[in-house]
Amino acid sequence: MKTVSIKNMKLFEIHDGGTPCCGGRQAWYLTGFKRLAGCGPTVFAGIINYVNRNQSGLSGEPDPIAKADFVTLMEAVWQYVTPGIQGIPTTAAFMKGARAYLDAKGLPFTLESCDIQARKAARPGLGAVADFIARALNDDMPVAFLSLDKGTEPFVDTWHWVTLLSLSWDEDALRLEADIADEGRLFHVNLKNWLETTRRGGGFVRLKRLDN
Repeated sequence: MKTVSIKNMKLFEIHDGGTPCCGGRQAWYLTGFKRLAGCGPTVFAGIINYVNRNQSGLSGEPDPIAKADFVTLMEAVWQYVTPGIQGIPTTAAFMKGARAYLDAKGLPFTLESCDIQARKAARPGLGAVADFIARALNDDMPVAFLSLDKGTEPFVDTWHWVTLLSLSWDEDALRLEADIADEGRLFHVNLKNWLETTRRGGGFVRLKRLDN
């Protein structure tokens, strides 16, 4: 098995008064609709927070970012990565908002997606999905993961964005597993099972530094 992950999980942690959260929680938004539909902007805020902290030169055992500071970032991201009545139901919609945020802040990244179609025959192979995710993690970049239907995978939700932080796979793509952050907690999921049983698909979005 090969394994790749972001380099410093501590930089992804957020302090909420007790045990640090693994990433943000959409429940931290202050209004009902934002709490209901805010998974996409919460995920992107977590990725941006990780990128910003990495670029600050933090290493080792840095203190988690305070919840209040992360909520400020969540609100700023919402202005660009803005859910509609159906949330953010496509990678294209996620990337449109994310690109607007990156441009507004002058951040030197581009965005790339790997879509998982509803029709199984149109989906990329497991090896291609593993390669897409692994390239991002090798660049120390968390990956946004959209599940429009959880299939039979118990630790993935339907119509939901989460953040993928590590990946394990074998050469023949007979096994494909991942660690995802969702609502402040870390879950280990069978990504192969999700890819094979999801009925509506979803997709993955990665940031790529322009100098790579």
